[in-house]
Amino acid sequence: MALAMLVGGPDAGQPVVGPGAAQLLAALGINRLSLLEDPSGIAVVLEGWAFDSAHIDDAVRVIYPDAIAGVRVFREIEQIAVVRAAAGRSIR
Repeated sequence: MALAMLVGGPDAGQPVVGPGAAQLLAALGINRLSLLEDPSGIAVVLEGWAFDSAHIDDAVRVIYPDAIAGVRVFREIEQIAVVRAAAGRSIR
């Protein structure tokens, strides 16, 4: 599964996540989108089993159609599964 996060700068405008954008993202293989927010702005997390991160620029144009620049793209570099330790063992 590919994962990417888009962070729009002040000039990027608001992310577009309506039905039309969802259809275009689905065509790119993205099947999950999450919005994250803090005081500095909104981040968009894209996930998809069929998503090829080589097409991230297409996804950026869907989410931020009015942004000419100012969208930071964070690409996944590794996934790590975390499991609970066995009973009676402590983690230090």
